[in-house]
Amino acid sequence: MPGGDPSRVRPPQKGGRAVRIGTLLVLLAVVLIAALSMVVSFIDFVVKPDPSVRAGPMYVTLTLTTAATVLMLVMSLNATFVPLMSRANAASLQLVSWAMGITGSVTGLLTVGRPAGPLVWRFALAAIAFMFISRQNVRLTRARAAAPPASQATSAGQVPAHRRGRQRRGGRKRQ
Repeated sequence: MPGGDPSRVRPPQKGGRAVRIGTLLVLLAVVLIAALSMVVSFIDFVVKPDPSVRAGPMYVTLTLTTAATVLMLVMSLNATFVPLMSRANAASLQLVSWAMGITGSVTGLLTVGRPAGPLVWRFALAAIAFMFISRQNVRLTRARAAAPPASQATSAGQVPAHRRGRQRRGGRKRQ
């Protein structure tokens, strides 16, 4: 329950952690494969340009979408297993990545057309995987912030001690 009582947060399950790590690895692999294929496409077009494609807009499309996908890979690594940068820097880099990717996709689709289609699809696939990774990172950060510290946490069977003295039945409180 978002925004609810932090004491009602369920402790993480052992099986849930394995599933979460497995899912993050698969999503990270999707972003990695998309980034590597974008870099290969970029190098292939620079080394041997296709004469049937207008080179100027294709270079812009390749540069922007490849850079955006590589930035998404770096931010995915940052959000999963290898902390590389602060949250503020990651947010700024994420904004730059989205702007570059969307600009490159729109430029490619409007000026180059069909030859830019595979680049746009690879960027879109990497973007979807990155969105899942970043949402999982946000959820984990919120759960860690809401969880009580280990030293103050009590197990479900223990009753927390009262700070005030106990009051006798039917009478005044002893002092």
